[in-house]
Amino acid sequence: MNNFKYRLNGIAEGIFGIKNAIHSNIYMIIGSYGIFAIVFICYSIHWLFHADMAPIYEHHLLPAWENNSDINHILGTDDQGRDIFNFLLLAFKSSIILTLATTTFVVILGAIVNYILFFISPLRSLISMLFRVMISFPPMLSAIIVASLWDNDIWATLMIIGLAYLPRFVHNVDQQIMQEWQKTYISAHRLDGIPTVKIVNIYIFPNILPAYLTEIANLFSHIILALTVLTFLGFGCNGLSTPDLGIMMNNMLPIIDYNFWGFFATGMVIVFTILMIQFFNLGITLILTKKTEN
Repeated sequence: MNNFKYRLNGIAEGIFGIKNAIHSNIYMIIGSYGIFAIVFICYSIHWLFHADMAPIYEHHLLPAWENNSDINHILGTDDQGRDIFNFLLLAFKSSIILTLATTTFVVILGAIVNYILFFISPLRSLISMLFRVMISFPPMLSAIIVASLWDNDIWATLMIIGLAYLPRFVHNVDQQIMQEWQKTYISAHRLDGIPTVKIVNIYIFPNILPAYLTEIANLFSHIILALTVLTFLGFGCNGLSTPDLGIMMNNMLPIIDYNFWGFFATGMVIVFTILMIQFFNLGITLILTKKTEN
């Protein structure tokens, strides 16, 4: 019975700790609830919104606030009779899933490369020099050039995007690690005979966590933009069961003259997503920075 009460108290403390962290600063509040809204929308598009890509009308409908429109179709329908709002929900979920998959791929591969760079000195200077050359080229331009020569498949396109942003991610994290490694307290720990692996895991990585999270947030923002641009241009459209935001923007071009809301709403969804990620990242950074200072 005491163990059960102890566990309940631990769960309650954890819940209140998360609540206090969410409400610790204005950036965290906006970012957290914004991300909750994004997750809720992605999980509820079928059971709450009943989103479907099937054509609804043979003719084009204007947004609900225009004359001769239908209140059941907020943004109207496109030239194929599909509801634009449903299209937006499904495309948004698809873009979020694809971006998360690519970001996870880059973060995991980047962590492995950073460990190799740190512990294998002969490779470090060579790979670092190679990455410095690679990051001098705009990642989007590199991705477009490679995508035009590679297979027009969505997973190939995602791999291209990930590899295009990997050198910049690894280089920025490596710079943070080396700056922390050269600090006085690290030198003191090394003189005390503490193993390098322990120093890296216990002291360096926790202290660079705010910068690391910033890099991940920026990576997510860059990847969703790159994915949208490439699919808008027609790359990686094969193998997609549901169109993403880039494909939707491309499909909205034929009706932009008399209904620009489909195109405009898609762009605003991307801006909203990036803003919420950056607000959340800034809030987390402020919390971790205060803990580090204390």
